[in-house]
Amino acid sequence: MNFIFIPEVYGRSIDGLGYFQTQNMTGQAKRGQVFITVKENISKSQVVTITSPPFTLSPGSTPFPAGVFTGSNFQFASNSMGAIVSQTRNFPPGEYTFCFRFVPTDKSEDFENCFDGNIQPLVPISLINPSDEDKICQKRPPLSWQPPVPFPPSMRFRLQLTEKKKGAAIENLLMNAPLILLDNIPSTTVNYPSFAADLQEGHTYVWQVIAYQNGVILSKSEIWEFTVQCTDPVKPSTNDSYRELREMVNGNYYYATRFLKFAYQNNYNVKKLVYEIYQTEGGSTKIKNTPDVAIVQGMNKVDIDLTSLNLEDGKHYMLKVYPFNEPEILVRFVYHENDAAQ
Repeated sequence: MNFIFIPEVYGRSIDGLGYFQTQNMTGQAKRGQVFITVKENISKSQVVTITSPPFTLSPGSTPFPAGVFTGSNFQFASNSMGAIVSQTRNFPPGEYTFCFRFVPTDKSEDFENCFDGNIQPLVPISLINPSDEDKICQKRPPLSWQPPVPFPPSMRFRLQLTEKKKGAAIENLLMNAPLILLDNIPSTTVNYPSFAADLQEGHTYVWQVIAYQNGVILSKSEIWEFTVQCTDPVKPSTNDSYRELREMVNGNYYYATRFLKFAYQNNYNVKKLVYEIYQTEGGSTKIKNTPDVAIVQGMNKVDIDLTSLNLEDGKHYMLKVYPFNEPEILVRFVYHENDAAQ
């Protein structure tokens, strides 16, 4: 008799403890009870003991019956950890041991498997591009986001995008009438799908990304919106807008208020952003003493502080970024000292 349980996925909550499989290799149906115990290893505190009612365990590999788990007795420990889990139904971050034991009714023998799991804080998904309330001049934009933490290899993403309509609940539109629904996405960036129609000029769209593993939803992003608008210069949102750098190369001027903010995909183990800034009015003059920008492999949110470079308010400049083993990226921008200048 064996148990199969994934603590990093299902060990986060009391309800998750019911998601395990039993392997009855005796070739016969067994009548008995399951006992589940959870211990926090740092404090060596018992957290909870779950005792199922008697039930019949079929031969072979089967999921634990949901009805049996619901009808189980839940005994929480008389300590602070037990009180927290009893109130919230969730396990705080920590190192735990989850033990599953099957005791036959005749008590002839019992079977037990234990699993160690490090439950980490789950950082929610952070959408990146298009940024919230942004105006973009792209009718087939790529979409990108930062994954939740931890990010196990088996995690997958579901992306939903639809048009925002006056008077309609956004959540219902995303669930029931999405223009784009992409599922089982292994990465954190997707190109606009070839089967979907172009987005329309002057229309506003909303989108959301959901992370799941083995069918269990782990995290949902906020719902962001953006508008397709090609008639005016593209301006960033003043509220921490990070547009993907390559998507800023579209012929329009980017408005930079004291900082250049963008999302940058670093595909190699390069530790420092290689870039230059040039003044484009009255000749091409390189700006000196630009600040160093540390980056990591993967998607980065970059802030380049322009306030110490003596740039002139309202003047035009050029950002040149040199990715390793890739073509350079050129972005034109207008510098502003104050938010009101936008």
